[in-house]
Amino acid sequence: MTPIRSFTRIATVLLLTAIVAVPVFAARGSANFTTFVAIGDSYGAGLESGSLNLNHQPFSWPAVIARQAGVADFQQPLVSFPGIGPELQLVDIIHFPPTILPATGSGQPINLNLPRPYNNLSVPGASVTDVITLTGKDQATSTAKAFAQFILRGLGTEVDQALAQKPTFIAIWIGGNDALGAVLAGTPAVLTPVDTFRTSYNAMLDKLVAGAPAAGMVAGNFPNNVLSLPFITSVPPVLIDPATRKPVIGPNGQPIFLVADLGGGNIGQLPPGSLVLLSAASKIARGAGIPSTLASIPPFNQLPDVGKPLADTDVLTPTEQAAIVSRVNDFNTVIQQAAAQRDIPVADIKGLFDRVAAGMFVGPIPISAAFITGGFFSLDGFHLTDIGYTLFADEYIKTINAAYGRDIPLAPLSDFLQNNGVTTSSGAVVIDGTLFEMSQEAADQIRMFAPAIPTRRRSVKNE
Repeated sequence: MTPIRSFTRIATVLLLTAIVAVPVFAARGSANFTTFVAIGDSYGAGLESGSLNLNHQPFSWPAVIARQAGVADFQQPLVSFPGIGPELQLVDIIHFPPTILPATGSGQPINLNLPRPYNNLSVPGASVTDVITLTGKDQATSTAKAFAQFILRGLGTEVDQALAQKPTFIAIWIGGNDALGAVLAGTPAVLTPVDTFRTSYNAMLDKLVAGAPAAGMVAGNFPNNVLSLPFITSVPPVLIDPATRKPVIGPNGQPIFLVADLGGGNIGQLPPGSLVLLSAASKIARGAGIPSTLASIPPFNQLPDVGKPLADTDVLTPTEQAAIVSRVNDFNTVIQQAAAQRDIPVADIKGLFDRVAAGMFVGPIPISAAFITGGFFSLDGFHLTDIGYTLFADEYIKTINAAYGRDIPLAPLSDFLQNNGVTTSSGAVVIDGTLFEMSQEAADQIRMFAPAIPTRRRSVKNE
């Protein structure tokens, strides 16, 4: 056998293997992108580093799909830099280590007068119920209602405005706030009840199918690996010696866990396996969470808040983490069943987050869930980077191609190969292990996107 024939046979086998390995989905309608619309939340809007602005909106996952599918006119509610809210940045002009601070100023919507609905109708902060009820006419009493005012503009709900455009293809990723909003809020108390989620998700799909019966559609599931979110993995739950950057060891030979409200005013040290929210970093820097027994011991005696416990919404105990994961799994079951009943393929976003959490390479680019340097998550530790949203879009494109027999090319990452390293405001390159601080303003801005906690909440965190 000649080398050429051998190579040809190997290539043929590999091609056939690849063809067989492609999952087969039932799919309604067709992958016609003449009029493409997207329904979603902050991920769909392209929110990055706590900000919605035109520097990153072109990399929202719907915009990436539109570009790859050759959509000529895909309109989004663009916001001038530094965005709404101001984009978080690593600032080291004044001191080191660099501090995460919001940019100065504020952005403004710049295409409010578009004489039709936007193609990308994603509203930051929106829940699955919001996409069938929120119209943009409400007062700005929540994050979703505030963004809806200039995204939906009182013209109808996300679903209504999508159908008003007579769409030929609809992409959906909604429910992140119903599920992962509990991570931002620091409590499973804000998780949407499963029955409510099921009712609203099915109502959304029913309305879309009835209003656009010939349109192709694709939905996506949710990540259930809370350890893939640097928002809750970047701040150690134990006391760290600022000089050595290693855990402080107590008399029992074990690290000293931080002190927090464990629920209902029950103050105690965090149980092993607890996670501390990134937004609590500014509190810990002032001494909050450090046991009062260390108040007179250097260097902790220089901190004003030693002895003050962290709030229960600053931490997630193992019990709370398990509750969130369980609810996400329930939601994914609802999505899979609802989509299957209507022949709508489902993109495996959970699988993408699992691969990122394990660490992966995309060509020469290493991608991980590491905060700041991992490449996937932005400076708020929750929303994605331009690369992250591009990979998110690629999962949808893979699903569309498999379900509809299309060959839409995956979005190239070549644009990110140059200047891909994270830098501070002075241009210094950030490497793994670099110290950082977070301002209270930045922490408050991140928490702005968390769902509101029920006023009568009194859950006890028993471990």
